[in-house]
Amino acid sequence: MPTLETPAKVVHFELLLDDYHATLKHVCAPGPSERLLWLAAVFIASFGIALFGRTGRDFLAGMVAAFLLVFAKGLRTRRRLQPRREGAVLCRYDVQLTESGVHAQTPNWTSDIPWHGIRAVEETAAHCFLRVYTVSVYAIPKRSFPNAEAMRQFIDFARECVSRARPRA
Repeated sequence: MPTLETPAKVVHFELLLDDYHATLKHVCAPGPSERLLWLAAVFIASFGIALFGRTGRDFLAGMVAAFLLVFAKGLRTRRRLQPRREGAVLCRYDVQLTESGVHAQTPNWTSDIPWHGIRAVEETAAHCFLRVYTVSVYAIPKRSFPNAEAMRQFIDFARECVSRARPRA
């Protein structure tokens, strides 16, 4: 099993609203199939207008109305799901990597996930993400590490533990 010096095994940070938005962007980024679906919708709308000629205006009006309804519903959902300060998401985190998995603790909850429960360790310029499921990740801001070397050790240790925990086929 890999080893890691104690200071790099534990990270303490305050998850901020910017971190939350970065997490949503990372988790909800559209895949190629979703982009293709939007392109198909635009093509069908254009084809419908060309096919129906003058009555295509009604088709276009219906498409615009449907888009506005979906957009309004998305805004309402986003506002409803916005996290609150000192809640279950925007708060202080203590994340510790152990030989058996990831231990995360906040003032509101505690969690232990074994390494085989972590699907991937992903990185962006400002964050490290421990992916538990398609829409469930632990977001760890890179600013919470004392230096780049400690951050790199933390991420490399997590990646190695995840790869060792994967079942061999």
